[in-house]
Amino acid sequence: MKTTILVRPAARGGKYLGADAADGGQNSAIVVLWAENQKIVAYGATKAPNDESAGPANLLVPVSRTQPYAADNSTVGIELSVDIDSPTVYRLLVYGPLSHIDQARTAEAEITVLPGIDIGTTSANPEGLVLEIPGLCISGVQAELDGAEITCSAKVTMMCGCPIRAADNWYWPQKDFTVQLVTLTKKGEQYIYPLIFNTDPNVISSFIGQWINQARPDDPIVKAWLQAFQPSLGNQGTFQIRPASLQPQLPEVLKSVYKPS
Repeated sequence: MKTTILVRPAARGGKYLGADAADGGQNSAIVVLWAENQKIVAYGATKAPNDESAGPANLLVPVSRTQPYAADNSTVGIELSVDIDSPTVYRLLVYGPLSHIDQARTAEAEITVLPGIDIGTTSANPEGLVLEIPGLCISGVQAELDGAEITCSAKVTMMCGCPIRAADNWYWPQKDFTVQLVTLTKKGEQYIYPLIFNTDPNVISSFIGQWINQARPDDPIVKAWLQAFQPSLGNQGTFQIRPASLQPQLPEVLKSVYKPS
């Protein structure tokens, strides 16, 4: 019996993975449904063509944990169908955001699917299954690590692309986030440099820093990375600067739908 499941990818503490999380083909996440024998039974990419894809205006209105997230016909999501004649357990995987593939993460869950009982396909229950991707997305990194002074700047957002701002009444105020540059020298000395929020109104969700290089000239920096964290929700992110980050290798099923910007 054909049974359909609506899946919506979301960022922990943020919105759905909409247009700000999408690649050049308007794909924001890849969704895969696996059977217990590891066979892929359905997969596809969520399309996020516009700002409305990230969710309706009331998405961030506080709700009880027993209530569904707000969603409408414009909200990003994908329907996957299976043909079953008895209750079946599947593994559901969401991979994103595809806007910055080196920052993409996987969220998984085991779900029970009942034959003929669709999930999220009616207007009365439009949420479907929401899988949250935890973390923080770090992009646009610029760093100078050699010399008497070192500098670093980066854009840090929620995994959906929602920006951090200075205002306390913003959903994601900068006071809730910590961003640090961490360096490791050839002899194993580690130094931590805190970045500050960039208050330039022409720059969005940016953190910057300039410091005296604590590494000695005879003990150069061999590894360096940015780390960002949001303790209130347990969100954390990292970006490897030295050696340079390598683009992750996507499984073949993901490559078939992923279109880089």
